[in-house]
Amino acid sequence: MYKLEISTNEHAGIGIVSLLGEIDAQTAPILELELMPILRRYNKLILDLTAVQSVSSVGLRKILMIYRYIKFHNGQILLAGMSESLRNIMWAAGFLNYFIVAESLEMGLAAFE
Repeated sequence: MYKLEISTNEHAGIGIVSLLGEIDAQTAPILELELMPILRRYNKLILDLTAVQSVSSVGLRKILMIYRYIKFHNGQILLAGMSESLRNIMWAAGFLNYFIVAESLEMGLAAFE
């Protein structure tokens, strides 16, 4: 069993991907494989990171790849529910300059409406 669970949902044409666990060298390829069909389907995507416990440098690169794919296709991506430690990592990596960020999934949905 992998250390990352991925669930998907939709709300008003917005793709929602909720992640539970860790995004690291072992799970990042699975994340990419699972997300590619979703990235093709939605112009607006929320990554709900509320239950993400840790992200390695490989995981950060995968999140950046997702961002680049969506932006290349004129879409929008929002990161929701980051813990303080994850937010600090994203800030230190310079990622917060690229993403729309919301405190919760509900706030993310409101930001897109």
